[in-house]
Amino acid sequence: MSKSIALLCIQATDEGRTIAEAIKVDNEGIQITNKPAMIQIEREGEIVIKADTVSDALGRDWDPEELQLILISTGGQIDEDDEQFVVYWNN
Repeated sequence: MSKSIALLCIQATDEGRTIAEAIKVDNEGIQITNKPAMIQIEREGEIVIKADTVSDALGRDWDPEELQLILISTGGQIDEDDEQFVVYWNN
């Protein structure tokens, strides 16, 4: 049985594009689609956004709560703490 696809859509801003690139580092097999006003990010099972990886990409401290500022939509359940933001399917 295949896993469901986790989905994350964020605004296509300079910061959003940098965060999308950081997400690719920690998520093998991720699919990123650039659309006119948003970036659609999909992966089977889960998408993990690590604070350390995004901080390195942005060149400053980044808190996973900041994702809410550019978040458009999610598909799946969310688990968030000080270290990461995860979108996943529990099936």
